[in-house]
Amino acid sequence: MKQIKNFLRWLMLIFKRILYFIAKKTTKINARRIVFESFQGRSFSCNPKGIYHAMLRDENYRDFEYIWVFRDVEKGKKLVDNRVVKIVRFESFSYYKALAGAKYWVFNSNTRSFLKPRREQVFVQTWHGTPLKKIGCDVVKEGNAVTKVSEIPKIYNREAEKISYMISPSAYCTEKLISAFRLREHQKEDIVLEVGYPRNDSLFQYTEDTIKHIRQKLGIPSGKKVMLYAPTFRDNRHSTVGGFLADTKMDFGKMKENFGRDYVLLFRTHYFIAQQMNIEQYRGFVLDVSGVDDVNELYLISDLLITDYSSVFFDYANLRRPMFFYIYDYKEYKESVRDLYFDMKELPGPVVTSQEQLTDAIKRYDAAKWKERYERFHEKYNYLDDGNSGKRAVEKMISGQKSGK
Repeated sequence: MKQIKNFLRWLMLIFKRILYFIAKKTTKINARRIVFESFQGRSFSCNPKGIYHAMLRDENYRDFEYIWVFRDVEKGKKLVDNRVVKIVRFESFSYYKALAGAKYWVFNSNTRSFLKPRREQVFVQTWHGTPLKKIGCDVVKEGNAVTKVSEIPKIYNREAEKISYMISPSAYCTEKLISAFRLREHQKEDIVLEVGYPRNDSLFQYTEDTIKHIRQKLGIPSGKKVMLYAPTFRDNRHSTVGGFLADTKMDFGKMKENFGRDYVLLFRTHYFIAQQMNIEQYRGFVLDVSGVDDVNELYLISDLLITDYSSVFFDYANLRRPMFFYIYDYKEYKESVRDLYFDMKELPGPVVTSQEQLTDAIKRYDAAKWKERYERFHEKYNYLDDGNSGKRAVEKMISGQKSGK
């Protein structure tokens, strides 16, 4: 059975390669066409969305042809809600035609191996977060249940060969991207645009009406405060049947006992997570928001964040609200699974290893105690985020072509 599945996958890959080959042979490049793709067509979010909105606000790009990629076209039409934007289905022939004819590609995750832009095209790889956990060629642990460490350099080197520009929010992130994608070996260390993260622009542009609208949309009761729990996936928690598994070590019942009177808890799993947790018994307190397309909406309405090794805290920190780091498996994660780029002592919030400690930390939180650590954190990781990162990214990735870069 496994051999049959592998053979069918191989046939499908060959079919996709042929479609892309035909698309390139039959399509001319349009210098004013740009294609956006977020998490391989799963959402309307992240840095591609930030760049897209920056272009819409600028009169210089009003005559551009905008194309968004979605796995679910109807969902995409509702999310983008712009009649001048074309929506194409991920890995359809229209998708390959769009890529073949676009001057600019703006993606936030690794692409299929055979999707190689032509020499005249500009591939902007925005990536999708400042890394705490090691990524790409920097990963040396064998804890990944799907991709062997020996295979990772091939994947990231292949991606690096395609990239025209990368987006970075800080000197720290630039250093990690150069290392993870081996950009120096490709003589591409100067392609990183250190402009801030376009996806965080919306965290500087919201109004009270924005927050009110999001709360109403999610059905959050008036007067209730909001805690957001957003753990990352564990590379070693994987099932061949169900994919990556949710493994939070969070007792929602105890959280409800301690905080249910004043809070609602928004639970958001990583998009890799296939397994759905049953939270029906906590109705009224726990709300599964994994399906919310843009996580920034959840940041804006949350009074505090609980996370672990996910990059969400770098973005959430722009709001300067309390953050708690629940890392019950730190030793295992660091030594056997992924490893981390820096010491957890730099984090601008309490680091706890048990739910009892988490509960106590939330109840005793003193913002003044963390103010200095917060400022040091921003000076190193978020100093470029100011609401105009998308504008700077667009100017550089477009003007760089005009100057022949």
